[in-house]
Amino acid sequence: MLRTPVAAAVYCRISADKRGEGLGVARQEDLCRRLAAEKGWPVAEVYVDNDVSAYTRRPRPAFNRMIADLEAGRRDAVICVDQDRLTRRPVELEGFIDLANRLGVALANVSGETDLATSDGRLRARLLGIVARQESEKKSERVTREAEQAARRGVPRGSNRPFGWQADKLTVDEGEAGLVREAVGRVLAGETVPAVAADWNQRGIRTPQGARYGWSGPTLKTILRSPR
Repeated sequence: MLRTPVAAAVYCRISADKRGEGLGVARQEDLCRRLAAEKGWPVAEVYVDNDVSAYTRRPRPAFNRMIADLEAGRRDAVICVDQDRLTRRPVELEGFIDLANRLGVALANVSGETDLATSDGRLRARLLGIVARQESEKKSERVTREAEQAARRGVPRGSNRPFGWQADKLTVDEGEAGLVREAVGRVLAGETVPAVAADWNQRGIRTPQGARYGWSGPTLKTILRSPR
């Protein structure tokens, strides 16, 4: 039987946060903290990967740091909303199962318990992992087909208005386009993207969706690197 955790890690992740407000991960943290309180597990740290997929091989800094803390014995349990928040890749799940068994790490999900200390619990975790992987692959196939169809029709995709374009997503907004050109010039001249984002916030330049905290370096970097 696993000992009662004394330094639990809360892991929160959401694949897409187009507005950059972090509301999805904030809701996850609230649910995880409630579960921790019910179980009597002290939360030592909250690890957040916002706007990061668990299906692709894109690095997840907070997840990797959490694994390192588990390996070092600084954390002894993980709490997440659902197992697919933790990982959608079976090979990554196997690594976590091995780590949990080797170090006695407990796992708690808001959506339902998964006891990695038993063979039945590990089987459940693996089945959930396979289902999550299948869902991700199906979604990827569907998105690819939709994108190809839209490209053939010349129709812009996405529900949000891109910065630099008007509401129809086809007509250039000259005011915002000028700001994009300005940012490109500043970055090429050696200024950092976060510095430009901070300047835009000071100047009161709003994002297309009016993000609560304004511009962030990653958001502006995405715009500057976008083929559009």
